[in-house]
Amino acid sequence: MQEHYRIAIANDAHGFTSGDGLLLDAALEQGISLPFSCRRGECGCCRVRVLEGRHRRQPYQALGTPYPLGEDEMLLCQSYACSDMRIEVPGWPLPAQALRFEADVLEKHRLSASVTCLVLRPCGGQQPLVRPGQYLRFYLDDGSSRCFSVANLPELEDGRLEFHIRQVRDGHFSGRMLSRLQAGDRLALEGGFGACTWQAAAAGKARELVLLATGTGYAGIKPILLAALADVQAAPDLRVTLYWGNAEADDFYDAAFLDALAAREPRLRWIAANGASGEQVQELAAAGDHQWPSTQLVACGNPAMIAALHEACTHWGVSPQQLVTEAFVPSGASVAPMALGSLDPVFERVGPRYALEGMLTARAQSIRAVAQIAGKLRVGMSTAEAVEMADRHLRDMGASHTWHPTYIRFGDDTVRTPRQGVQRDRILRESDIVVVDIGPVWDGCEGDFGDTFVFGNEALHRACAQAARDVFDATRAAWETGLSGRQLYDFAQAEALRGGWQLERNLAGHRVSDFPHALFGPAKLAEMDITPSHALWVLEIQLRHPSYPVGAFYEDLLIGLPGQ
Repeated sequence: MQEHYRIAIANDAHGFTSGDGLLLDAALEQGISLPFSCRRGECGCCRVRVLEGRHRRQPYQALGTPYPLGEDEMLLCQSYACSDMRIEVPGWPLPAQALRFEADVLEKHRLSASVTCLVLRPCGGQQPLVRPGQYLRFYLDDGSSRCFSVANLPELEDGRLEFHIRQVRDGHFSGRMLSRLQAGDRLALEGGFGACTWQAAAAGKARELVLLATGTGYAGIKPILLAALADVQAAPDLRVTLYWGNAEADDFYDAAFLDALAAREPRLRWIAANGASGEQVQELAAAGDHQWPSTQLVACGNPAMIAALHEACTHWGVSPQQLVTEAFVPSGASVAPMALGSLDPVFERVGPRYALEGMLTARAQSIRAVAQIAGKLRVGMSTAEAVEMADRHLRDMGASHTWHPTYIRFGDDTVRTPRQGVQRDRILRESDIVVVDIGPVWDGCEGDFGDTFVFGNEALHRACAQAARDVFDATRAAWETGLSGRQLYDFAQAEALRGGWQLERNLAGHRVSDFPHALFGPAKLAEMDITPSHALWVLEIQLRHPSYPVGAFYEDLLIGLPGQ
């Protein structure tokens, strides 16, 4: 008769039972989404501490970056229970895990002719973790959902959640449901989501914070403004400037509050851009007296403003890590963010929380993280020290955990794949080439980005790093012609050879999704005979010189150019 054991998780009321199978499989079968990725004992994502009980583990040889286990540790994907157990999962419960909860309507009132303020209070003492600038997902009575920014700081208002909702013609929520809501009605929500948030660490190094908003994109900017002014410890001398653009004068529904705040707070000024389009708001900021290299920018508004700002930043000398943006569209302005019926039912399954907006936000956050990590690398630092610094930086940015280990490779190690391992004591030299490859989880969505950086002026290093980006760009463009995953890597290999480089085909691209994508299969992009769908696959390009130990790496989410 098969034994069944109870597995308790420290700091959590949940647990699961395990029979004679692997502990990870038992947890997943019972809906406990513990962190994991490779299932081969290589990545270390499912490493846990054993507090009580006995287990046995099958022998394994970790490839790539080693994860030696302590006497009181085990890998869930390699271990079996031999008794009831109590385990400790690092970071559990995951702090960035979205909370599904219900909230009661407290009040509803008009802010302007077209904007309504809706105030909710979570039921039963539940309080979502919402960082300033994040949004919540509203679940509607027809099974669909809408997303709205939290326009206040709930922790300073007894947990109250405030939303600024613009009425959209024929909108199911803003045009119909909202008008019927009364005090005491109950709504289902989830969150918080979004990486366009107050980042004290980044702002602490800046002299100015410039905020740009259009329309009710202001709702996402207001709590960032409030947090920046309140966080005197992180940024005591930070100057804050808000540019808010609207089509009509009546649309500046919070002008009286902003005027009063600016009157008592000398560090704040705000400029109303009446009748301004998104591009004009950016032009107004350009005319301001700002020291752009020492300025942190945050923008939430229509896509035109966001696109104009990204283009302008290249001329202003603003680096990618200084800019945080979120395109804002009114609820009901579009239907589902992706036609899920078009996804391959076998290789492109996703979880219930998958959303295009979440994947694009995670991508943007990972790109910023890689740039910031590269900026912290120092000559003389070892690979092990660099990885430790990078993981610490990801945690500080708000990553709940990483779905694959952080990989940093110096010099000769750049020709090696993660599974081949690196010399952890290798030292970064004054003239060197460096690969930074991260896989953090942001608000339940997997981010994955990697790039190559050059220290010194070695021409071969610079050529190799640029070649990886060029091959990636050409292959991504070829994807838009309808090539399958297998054809994409054939194309990339030919493109690399044309430039005199060799493509490492063992790095073959992979899925991403709402965490963990491993629930949906370990498919490799280079082995797929389907055309990969938008925002579901990561294209990996690793090149090496045919004669010298010089390699480069570039990876990013496969998305069409208009979505970038």
